[in-house]
Amino acid sequence: MNLSRRTLLKTAALITAQLALAPACVTVLAEGLDRLVHRKERVLWLQGMSCTGCSISLLNAEGPIPLEIVTEIISLVYHPNLSALQGDKTGALIDQVTASGDFYFVLEGAVPVGMPEACRVADKPLTELLPPILRKAKAVIAAGTCASYGGIPAAVGNPTGSVGLRTFMDQQNIPVKGRFLACPGCPCHPLSLVGALAYLIGKGYPAVDAELLTPDMFFKESVHDTCPRFHFWEKRVFAAKFGDEGCLFKLGCLGPLSRTNCPKRQWNGGANWCIRAGAPCVACTSPEFARRREFPFYRVGERYHEVRYTEGERKGASL
Repeated sequence: MNLSRRTLLKTAALITAQLALAPACVTVLAEGLDRLVHRKERVLWLQGMSCTGCSISLLNAEGPIPLEIVTEIISLVYHPNLSALQGDKTGALIDQVTASGDFYFVLEGAVPVGMPEACRVADKPLTELLPPILRKAKAVIAAGTCASYGGIPAAVGNPTGSVGLRTFMDQQNIPVKGRFLACPGCPCHPLSLVGALAYLIGKGYPAVDAELLTPDMFFKESVHDTCPRFHFWEKRVFAAKFGDEGCLFKLGCLGPLSRTNCPKRQWNGGANWCIRAGAPCVACTSPEFARRREFPFYRVGERYHEVRYTEGERKGASL
């Protein structure tokens, strides 16, 4: 693509503004985008146990990221939904890229360690294909909650025994420190994913949560902390039914459990997001999202909110 430095700076500035990042991030993101767009860095994208929602979200992204840039970024080497290669040719390409060690790796979806035959790529079980890729990649990004923590494929009762990519890497004794990033969400927001990738390439490994390895720039604050209904929480004004004014806590909102910047950058080109639309947050960026049968998406009654809340990160979460 023939994109000028001015265009890349403008795109980086828009990403920085929409995600409420520090102004210094503009030049860093522009450098990362430049290296991606002009093929100075290569990206390999594979899918595990997933619904392809993170890819669809990325490809449907509206400004500030033009579709052409997004397509170029994730098509540099291989993407299951966009690449024309199939079968043996796909396997040969993946082997060639892996051997070079000159690439960044993105996985969408969970890893079925309990049923390897449930997910095959180029006629190889994903569990067999991944280890050499993970060892050789410059850095690894888990796109979405399924890849980050296991998500829906890791729910209780699923026979695949699926796990998140970080867990799989630990099981295989593959280093994660300074080279693994989790970008959770169901789906992962395209700005967070592209922003994390651009920052990683433009400057290096960012500051992350010590436990979750999520980039602080996108996942440090909880939805509860920056919720537009927070003033209702402080006044203890709670909605009794959907459509009421008030904090949605007693209608099952899990904003204190969801560490993401949804209130700042929203969805669908900044048009709306869950709480603004009147729906409780289901904490789709939480490690526990969809994992346990006793922790459903929606629930009424604050007694359920004691589950997994810890002091500090869940400020004011329990009554």
